[in-house]
Amino acid sequence: MDKDVTVLKAVSGLIALSMWIMLAVTPAMFGLLLAGPVCLVLGEVNGAVVMSFTAIGLIVGAVWAERIRSGEGLSAFWNKLVASPELDRY
Repeated sequence: MDKDVTVLKAVSGLIALSMWIMLAVTPAMFGLLLAGPVCLVLGEVNGAVVMSFTAIGLIVGAVWAERIRSGEGLSAFWNKLVASPELDRY
C-alpha cells in the first residue's frame, strides 16, 4: 500500500511541475516574440537581444508561476482557465 501512495505522490508532483513549467515558459515565449521586431529595427538578428528578452520573460514567468503556486495553487488556477464559461460556446 505504501508503494501505491509513493507512486501517486510522484505522479502528482510531476503534474504540478509541468503546470509550473507551462506557466513559467509562457512569458519567455512572449519575450522571444518581442525580440523579433527589435531585431528588425536593429537590422540584424542579435543573439544577445534574443537571449536577454527570453531570459527576462523566463524570470517574470518563474516569479508569476511561484506566486500562483504559493497563493491559490496551480490546480485551482488551471481549473479556472480550463473551465471558463466563455470556452463553452466553442
